[in-house]
Amino acid sequence: MAAVDVRPATAGDLPALAWLWQCFRHDLAALTGALPYADGRYQTAGMPTAPQDVHGAVLAWRPHPRTGRDAPVGFAVAEASSGAHELTALWVAVGARRDGVGRALAVTVLRSRPGPWRVGFQHANAGAGTFWRTVAGEVFGPGRWREERVPAPHGPDDHLLLGR
Repeated sequence: MAAVDVRPATAGDLPALAWLWQCFRHDLAALTGALPYADGRYQTAGMPTAPQDVHGAVLAWRPHPRTGRDAPVGFAVAEASSGAHELTALWVAVGARRDGVGRALAVTVLRSRPGPWRVGFQHANAGAGTFWRTVAGEVFGPGRWREERVPAPHGPDDHLLLGR
């Protein structure tokens, strides 16, 4: 397992976030049936696009195996939503999965802001359910989170994890 460095995104990270966002939406398409638009890109709603938008984004970095230079291997985006913080995206590069990168991102983000949190995940993604229940137990503690099944706009139900 390689060491990972999770740090807040900066305005200079916007190009990397835009590329990684496309990977995130591509992976999600397997669960949602989404397709790219005419320009070949997936939807970008929720993606930080301006310097003032990066305050809720974090990137995970580790040395690239060929160059040794830091390379982004994952990201998470959070925003304030109706009295709660909401994790709107979390993605890890395939080559870095099962190395603790996702956990490091999730724990960093959820511990970064006090108060209630909302984390959604797709019902069809059993691995995500296991992952988020484990993270919720670690970050929020026993009895301080719950899970609800909610209708998704274009497909099977989603799950909403609510923690405090």
